[in-house]
Amino acid sequence: MKYIDHDLQKLQQLSYNYSLYRTGDFDLADEISMKTIGVFLLKADEIVSDQASKWIINTSKIHIQSHFRTAKQDHDNVKKYQQDLLNKLGNNMVTIKDTELSKTYREALQTLTNDEMKTILYYFQCDQKIRSMHLLLDISYDALRKKISRIKRKLKAETFKKLGVIVTKKIITPKINDLIVKFLKSFKTHLEENSLEKMYYYFSEVDLKKYNPSYEIEKIIDYEIELNKTVYKVWVFFKNIDNITDSFYIEFFIDENNHLKILTPPQKSEKVFKFNKDSEEGKKILQMLNSATVDKTGVSKFSTEELEKILKQIGEKKNST
Repeated sequence: MKYIDHDLQKLQQLSYNYSLYRTGDFDLADEISMKTIGVFLLKADEIVSDQASKWIINTSKIHIQSHFRTAKQDHDNVKKYQQDLLNKLGNNMVTIKDTELSKTYREALQTLTNDEMKTILYYFQCDQKIRSMHLLLDISYDALRKKISRIKRKLKAETFKKLGVIVTKKIITPKINDLIVKFLKSFKTHLEENSLEKMYYYFSEVDLKKYNPSYEIEKIIDYEIELNKTVYKVWVFFKNIDNITDSFYIEFFIDENNHLKILTPPQKSEKVFKFNKDSEEGKKILQMLNSATVDKTGVSKFSTEELEKILKQIGEKKNST
């Protein structure tokens, strides 16, 4: 079958994208794509159009395997080309003119693992079309979609974290969220079974002998979080056995092995109110905080009486619904 120049360019780009994903080497990907399209031109009359893409991928794969067998190189060599990858990712992903955000985003890119870096690069090489990636890779569509989503959430979280965003889940990576959820489920179970000593893995930094919680958790609802340097403070909202909303807070850090280590075990909050900043009460409180003066110690001074009135209104609204 005869192929026009436009078709050949698309097929060579397909080989290049796939080879770059598999090797992490821009020069090698270019070399393999040229070899592949050269062989394709010799065999074009024998290849039907609907099999061309598959043929290109299989032939590229053969050239890649041949290269690594001959050179005896490590297949996973992305780090060697990390700066090139960052430049490529930056060109595709950072389109905002804000220089601080652009710089911060590029720093967040460097937190990706080799596999994450290759995957997200290939995602943009395929014009952000997961279906196109799926057709060329040995991974299910759902698994690939979840993987891309997880990488993008991680990048978003790392970017906000580096920008100093606090008291929001935007700073939480999927991994840290999973660690928090796992801890809370375990804590609820062991609290009910009176066996918190079995959670020494989490509580190795505190003395459980002095810790005697006196509350019962029926259902954990949600959490809010704050990051101060390397310490996370989390406010957990739950329903108790009387179906009343209550809360406690914990403090923890993530150690060098990516394990969650509790610094302050769950403590009852004296008073916690959660509200939407776009609500009438939320706007009032934010206006109070923004207009309040600050003393020499940096503490914001505002009318506690006015705040109590607003909080009372929130409580009355909840009780009436």
